[in-house]
Amino acid sequence: MRKFLLSLVLGSIYILQTQAQNSDSIILARLNRIDHVLNILHEFRIQVYIQPEWTKADTAGITSFAGGNFPTNADNRFLLRRGRFKLSWQHETVNKKGDSIKVGEFAFQFDASEKGFNLVKDFYGRIIDPWTGWVSLQGGIFLRPFGYECPAPPATHESPEFSRVTQTITPNEDELGEALIVESPRNFKPLYLRFDASMVNGEGIGLGQTGTYQSRKDFIGRLILGKTLTVGQAKFGINASGSYYYGSVLQTTNNVYEVQNVSGTPEFVNVTKGADTVQKFKSSYKREYFDGHLQFNFDCKVNEKFSTTTMLRCEIVAGQQPGSSSSSQVPLGATNVAPASDLYIRRFMGEMFYFTQSFHNKVGKTTIHNDLTFKLDIYDPNTQVAGGSIIKTNNFSSTDVKFTTLGFGYTFCPTPYFKLVIWYDHVMNESTGLSGTIYTSNYTKNDVLTIRTQFMIDTWWFDKKKTINDNVISKSY
Repeated sequence: MRKFLLSLVLGSIYILQTQAQNSDSIILARLNRIDHVLNILHEFRIQVYIQPEWTKADTAGITSFAGGNFPTNADNRFLLRRGRFKLSWQHETVNKKGDSIKVGEFAFQFDASEKGFNLVKDFYGRIIDPWTGWVSLQGGIFLRPFGYECPAPPATHESPEFSRVTQTITPNEDELGEALIVESPRNFKPLYLRFDASMVNGEGIGLGQTGTYQSRKDFIGRLILGKTLTVGQAKFGINASGSYYYGSVLQTTNNVYEVQNVSGTPEFVNVTKGADTVQKFKSSYKREYFDGHLQFNFDCKVNEKFSTTTMLRCEIVAGQQPGSSSSSQVPLGATNVAPASDLYIRRFMGEMFYFTQSFHNKVGKTTIHNDLTFKLDIYDPNTQVAGGSIIKTNNFSSTDVKFTTLGFGYTFCPTPYFKLVIWYDHVMNESTGLSGTIYTSNYTKNDVLTIRTQFMIDTWWFDKKKTINDNVISKSY
């Protein structure tokens, strides 16, 4: 009897131990599955921001690059300038050297405003070689890799709007195509390097395309270099880029005009190729841009709670732009179907200069940022004519007038979720031979005051170990 009871007790203990071990195994398996799911979710990133703003113009109904033209009878308005939602995915792996490198990327972003759902801004995939992490292939809808301003995130830009030349030659910033990218991975310490070579349709996204793509595609190339040096409590950063855009515009109009010197006077001259409609509509005209950008950052730590950042940036872009008599924008898609406005070939130049002084004050666990920015925006849509030579009898119009915009503003960012921008644009145009007060005076009444609030959320803020490496030449905090 005693042996029987002992055997029963030992058997019960064994069963209980086995059940406990099985329970531990089940719990461990469940934890592993949860950990696997969390690792997958860890690779996703959600970014959402909206930019409600109030703008006030000197004159009702002016043509403006500060959020678009004003209504005919209004000199102020509320706008939801941008409303962006971006879902992105980034996968990393560990190579033979033990370095974590990015090998896959996917992004989807759309824009919305008070007018409704506007357009898809990003919709692309990217695969990166898993051996070195340097070479990748990207395809879909992505930002044009040209210059600094065009691919710069609007949420982190110093001024409310991009310059006139950027809005004119690269409207809506996005393109559809394929790109070969060579980019240094995070573990490459000497410097940041990136080279983009893209082939795109050339029409841009959201510009009223009707599918009337021309057979020729456009090429965009860009090289970026970046380096940061640390000296004591200070950091010095330099970033530079060079870009090249080469494309063409198919003629679908009866006439093409180009500036030539006639008896010492510049004027638009008809240079249409071909004697009949079939020949004319097979001709293409060059669309070519050159861009150079240079930026200096100087970060100085004053004490444990206060630091400053000084930023200087210059960007110059020039080239040849096919447009119309009433616009310098390239007539593509629905606007380039016969009988459209005649084609006008212009040589242009744009210059952008920025100076930003930032003050960073740490209060508890939060850092408050205050920025003062000055911007000089110069856009000459036709460098072959100026001043009093811009007259209607030589086929010139207000489209050929040079504009200079002096902008300055203040940015207050008490938390990553919120930013307040107060900005003023003083717009000046050159004196011309055109009729009308606005084009015969250097100072016109089309200045704009912008007061913008920005509300933003980024899920990567909650992951302190995640390194945000979207673009080292773009400002973010």
